[in-house]
Amino acid sequence: MNKLSQIISKLRYINVFNKLTFEKIKDRDFIFLYAGDIPFRKEYKIKGLVGLSIKRANYQTILHDVCKPYPLPDNSIDAYQAEDVFEHIEYDALPAAINEIYRILKPGGYLRISIPDYRFDLYNNRCIKDNDGKIVFDPDGGGSFVDGKVCDGGHLWFPTYESTLELVKKTNFTKYEFYHYYDTDGTPVTKKIDYSKGFVQRTPDNDERGQSPFRPMSIVVDLMK
Repeated sequence: MNKLSQIISKLRYINVFNKLTFEKIKDRDFIFLYAGDIPFRKEYKIKGLVGLSIKRANYQTILHDVCKPYPLPDNSIDAYQAEDVFEHIEYDALPAAINEIYRILKPGGYLRISIPDYRFDLYNNRCIKDNDGKIVFDPDGGGSFVDGKVCDGGHLWFPTYESTLELVKKTNFTKYEFYHYYDTDGTPVTKKIDYSKGFVQRTPDNDERGQSPFRPMSIVVDLMK
């Protein structure tokens, strides 16, 4: 077996036979859960980061639906990040999902949420709207629009600052800070984000689409326990 074949064989073993589970991570000294498949970027190579996927499990990802309970005790994880995930979940189902994250977070831990801000002009302009100007489908958000409904994994709601703040207030979190968003009158807010607490790809700091002029692309908020 040549060297390349050996490397491929080793990678297959790591991915297929060394899949992560909650049981395997429960004794780690630092646990940072990430909703979704971890992007292949250097910024996500951080201590304790564990992906949560509804499709696959591998050496860095646990097979888990983030709307389901976690087989973890109370106060057991250090941090959690949901990046471009919650808009794919029914709005009314999110308070329960977020409260379950609150349960497993240690005191002093945090949940970082980033979701598309539909006051960002490029997102808003690409959307299909009803006769009243209300967004009903984002073609670039995945899924399809059939008989007036979004299906197949598309965006199920279209976040704004108000709807996100209302969502947060429906949860057990009482401490939170919004960093990027458009205010109710459309004023852009771009506070400095500490990306060491969780990298966010779709911000004007990291995505040229929001850089000229410099303006929010995502609603970015930290919820602290």
